[in-house]
Amino acid sequence: MPKLLIRRNTEWANKMRSFDLYLNGVKFSKIKHNQILSFEVPEGEYQLTAKMGWSGSKPLHISLKEGELKNVEIKGFFFSKYLFPVSMVVFSLYFLVYVRYGINSLFLGTLMMVLFGYWFYFVSFGRHQYLRLKELPDFD
Repeated sequence: MPKLLIRRNTEWANKMRSFDLYLNGVKFSKIKHNQILSFEVPEGEYQLTAKMGWSGSKPLHISLKEGELKNVEIKGFFFSKYLFPVSMVVFSLYFLVYVRYGINSLFLGTLMMVLFGYWFYFVSFGRHQYLRLKELPDFD
């Protein structure tokens, strides 16, 4: 029987949340932070998706044959692991400059708005791209 391995690595953004996994539109499991799941499924064509709240991923099309092993990785949106720490540094700098020196920094304010806009896109219009599914050749 074909086997499907699904890996979720560590990340800042969604560390405390689990993702629901759907195969052909039917929920079949949840995956938690830094977890690897293994499933035996009948051979055939499948559409794998992941969801977290109202956000999710684009479907990943998988074709499984007898005795085959497919590896899939789930990640957050591009640069999601850097967004929170960088945003906190920029916000702290902006706040420090404003409170300490009374300067309203246009550069830091603009940078905060760009970071917020990037995040806002993925929780609104790009909500089906919040998570990324990628087929891997093999696990390390």
